[in-house]
Amino acid sequence: MAVNTQRISPLEGARARRLALPRYLRLDGSRYLLGLILILSLMSLIVLAQTGVVATRGYAIAKLEDQRATLMRERTLLQERQARAQALDRIRRRADQIGLRPMSADQARYLDIPEPATPAQAPTALSPTARPKGGAAAP
Repeated sequence: MAVNTQRISPLEGARARRLALPRYLRLDGSRYLLGLILILSLMSLIVLAQTGVVATRGYAIAKLEDQRATLMRERTLLQERQARAQALDRIRRRADQIGLRPMSADQARYLDIPEPATPAQAPTALSPTARPKGGAAAP
């Protein structure tokens, strides 16, 4: 076995490494296959991630649609309850239960409101027509 006793200078060593570099970068059939497998696996992961996102959003949409349907049913029930509560015969029965009765003609009080004063006129006291019937002052 022969031993090389010559010292290689650092520049020559760098040159040798630089010349050997394309040999490492050269792609033969197995490296092409490895690269193709790597690319296909990355594409599969991307497709799988997108499918997961779409499925998650689909579940969220279905949940929101169920919630919307529930709220629409509740809204319909509340509108029906409101309509029943505002029915005149129900209001009349409730008024009778708490002791309310229709107003009589002698309970009516009318006020005549004068026209608003223009800026040139000074505000005046209420006219006698602005007082309620019976001569009593307005509360």
